[in-house]
Amino acid sequence: MSKRIIQYLSIAAALFLQACNPDCTNLSTSNISLPPGPYQANAEIAVTASPSSLVKDREFHVSIRKNNQTEISLLDSRFEEALDAAVVLMPNEVNPTASLLINDPDCTGNLIPVGSPTSLQSSSFFVDNPFFVTPAPPLIVIPSPPPSIPGNIVNAWFSPNNRKYCIWFQPDLDDNGNELPTLTRGFFEDGNRKGSWELAAGCDNIEGTGELFHLNQVTGIIDKVNNIISIRVDRTSKNLGFEDFEGFFVDPNKMPAGSDYNIGGICNAENGRSMPKLMYLVSQTTQRQLLLWRNLD
Repeated sequence: MSKRIIQYLSIAAALFLQACNPDCTNLSTSNISLPPGPYQANAEIAVTASPSSLVKDREFHVSIRKNNQTEISLLDSRFEEALDAAVVLMPNEVNPTASLLINDPDCTGNLIPVGSPTSLQSSSFFVDNPFFVTPAPPLIVIPSPPPSIPGNIVNAWFSPNNRKYCIWFQPDLDDNGNELPTLTRGFFEDGNRKGSWELAAGCDNIEGTGELFHLNQVTGIIDKVNNIISIRVDRTSKNLGFEDFEGFFVDPNKMPAGSDYNIGGICNAENGRSMPKLMYLVSQTTQRQLLLWRNLD
């Protein structure tokens, strides 16, 4: 039997087995969405798909170039029903080349590339980066609504992942002085800052000046009744456009244990302090999560 005939028979056998497998459907990676790279080493990303079954119970691998060779490694991953997404942990090493792969057990048995080639970067790469201005938690947070919605919103809300990052929210007020869902856009009056602003916090009485996240106007709504948050940060003064965030209040007691998520303090973590109020937001630009907590009860 010639070599060509053997090849034809092998292909035919593979197609026959694939046709006989009732679970076999062509894996359409175009329906799988990854957050924009690059990715932080030793940090989690959320991978979504339509339908979500495309990423449920799948294995994820990463392909990197190392010592002039391509290395493929299995990644830790899990499917989170609350997010309707697969959560994948990136390897703990910096590398200029990285590609995510997903297994196709039902049909080809191969690893199929997902998304575009990217890189793995250290946490310092994402500090005040024009493409990733806001700080993001290294672990994907599973949001859990709080038992009760907090009271007043006005004040500074800080990031637990970068103590210097904060947003000062100033809601509009009704005739009786009660907070409305809409936010007052940031403005200056007699040289004083008013309204809602993205800021570099004034730790040690020194307010930020050159940071990309300092002094950017904020607009949007914080609807305590329906637990809906939708805000826009205007960074056009720095030629960075707008960044929109969608989210809601979450239960601070549900944050991952053993991390700064559960620790209070404005500029520095303080043991024994909790976060009485916590916002969970997702950037509509980068899909990265942003947590904000209010220091005051």
